[in-house]
Amino acid sequence: MVPIALNDDRLKFLFKSASLIQIGMGQKESMSPPPPFDSDPFDCLKRNFTEDELEKCFRHFDSSNQGTWSHDDFRRFLSELFSNKRRPYLLLTELVEQYFQETDFNQDNRIDFNEFQQAWKETLKTTLKPVSALVIVDVQNDFISGSLALHSCPANHQGEEVVPIINRVLTNVRFDVVAYTYDWHPHNHISFYENRYLRPTAPESKINAADAKLLDSVIFVGPPKVEQVLWPAHCVQHTRGADLHKDLILVSNAIHVFKGANPNVDSYSAFWDNMKLAKTSLDDQLRERNVTDVYVVGLATDVCVAATAMHSIENNYRTILIEDACRGVDEKEIEVKRLELNRHGCIFVESTVVPGMVDGIDRRPELTRNMFEENLKKIRLK
Repeated sequence: MVPIALNDDRLKFLFKSASLIQIGMGQKESMSPPPPFDSDPFDCLKRNFTEDELEKCFRHFDSSNQGTWSHDDFRRFLSELFSNKRRPYLLLTELVEQYFQETDFNQDNRIDFNEFQQAWKETLKTTLKPVSALVIVDVQNDFISGSLALHSCPANHQGEEVVPIINRVLTNVRFDVVAYTYDWHPHNHISFYENRYLRPTAPESKINAADAKLLDSVIFVGPPKVEQVLWPAHCVQHTRGADLHKDLILVSNAIHVFKGANPNVDSYSAFWDNMKLAKTSLDDQLRERNVTDVYVVGLATDVCVAATAMHSIENNYRTILIEDACRGVDEKEIEVKRLELNRHGCIFVESTVVPGMVDGIDRRPELTRNMFEENLKKIRLK
């Protein structure tokens, strides 16, 4: 699979018109790597997130010592906030200006401490001190060596390849929460090709169940009426095929989520079934633990992994897909899902960069935008 981190060729077009965010008006733009900062003004905030530390942070960027930020002060704040090992990321100049206007509540072309605190307190806390969960999706025997093994699907991926990568992530990264998900189907599940005769086909279905082939989609009458991809029988409850791979590390105090137990509705996502008729316990358990960031890995990229990542975004988690720790069914559909998730704010990274992101050292601007907008909504409601 081809990872799409920030330096991927497919994302370079996003930055062709970007400016370094510390560049002032009228200065010549440079695309050469900027030097690292001498120190991180957010170090104290990461250790002690108090109003006093917020004030110290604000004063650090107040170049005029007048108790307000100019545009240049604000650019410097964003530059040092959105950085990796003290090297700034690039931001579109238009986005910097949008952030400024949104933070400048009284529209006086300056930002005072009260405005900064209101707009950025929660966003800063999440950016500097994320609470991170690793959601390991369906690393089960049937998807690796059993009835629905990925190596027999169009992409010919080897599902077992994710196991050592996930184990390395579990070993090297300090996640606050780990969750394992399971497809957990009864014998009469609607998704099984073998069960296509158990339910009447809807008149509008393009394919009749009697004529359907594996991986075809059929609309069943229901209730509920549902369009269903027909998969080989897989991950039947209490069978070896439903077990996690024997080499996958199991951590203590993990969350275990069993999905797809309703025989009449499939459930790709670890959060909801496909019809959103019922939710799993995952969202409630993540909120109990104050999770802000959800990292998704596992099988299969274009099915259960993608559905889990999309619902994670819908539930307002900052969502990251660790792409080298995933394998999928069909390359074309993987690309479709990748683009769709990216449009909604999910980012794609390789496992090697995850430690810095979880530790709040690698602070990526594209992860913060949705959360900032959510914070503004809450402020307006107040």
